[in-house]
Amino acid sequence: MTDKHEHNPETSPVHRFGYELRRRRLSAHLTQEGLAEKIGYSGGLVSMVETGRRMPKADFAQRVDDQLQLNGVLLRMWDECRADGVQLWFIPWLEAELKATTLHSWQHSLVPGLLQTPDYARTLFQGEPQFQRSKLDQAVTARLDRQTIFEREDPPMMWAVLDEVVLQRPIGGASVMRKQLEHLVTMSDHPCIAIQIVPFEAACTPGLLGAFILANVQGQDVAYLESANEGKVIASPEDVRNLRTRYDAIRIHALPQAGSKQLIKEWAQKWMS
Repeated sequence: MTDKHEHNPETSPVHRFGYELRRRRLSAHLTQEGLAEKIGYSGGLVSMVETGRRMPKADFAQRVDDQLQLNGVLLRMWDECRADGVQLWFIPWLEAELKATTLHSWQHSLVPGLLQTPDYARTLFQGEPQFQRSKLDQAVTARLDRQTIFEREDPPMMWAVLDEVVLQRPIGGASVMRKQLEHLVTMSDHPCIAIQIVPFEAACTPGLLGAFILANVQGQDVAYLESANEGKVIASPEDVRNLRTRYDAIRIHALPQAGSKQLIKEWAQKWMS
């Protein structure tokens, strides 16, 4: 019988690392707690790494590799995780995203990464002036891999609030936009995803200062702020509270979910003409 917590190793480098860790641990006849005791980490952390819900750190990979005498196997896999089209500064947020129970996102210009189609994501990466074209496919795959959190047995609940301009901005042209908006309609039917649109006429000034996303991790809120060069993870309680207040002020202006879904459909139709 397949372990219900076992993830598909083909999903992403993080899941491949977890799959291999579990396989090697079982071959050594060790429990998660047993391995944890030998390497100086908690059994809970071993479990989260094995199920792809935590990015392994170099020290963790080194200790496991040494303990199980793997001759660098896990260290090489850790390098794959680190180079998986994800910037190093983004890894702390990726870890928070993997462990989050709730996500509250505000986007005033683009579709959130967790809701993007491959072509939409590809267009965004191609538009980056200094982006390395050789890493394009890898970057797109890494972004799509993040979306697998909604395929878990215990997916996070996500509330995504978007400005109506997101539906209008021609990222990649009409065909890409139509498919992206159709994807939003489909994702809005997911039991753990709520999408709301702030219409033009709302004149929502609190949302003009930038995009951000809030994640609740083990009862604590952390935030991710987007910027032109790189994002920033914020854990300061006061700063996070201020962002949550701003999010609530923005969401007041949003259409209900049914009205938002209808507006997305209308814009998808416009992209067909």
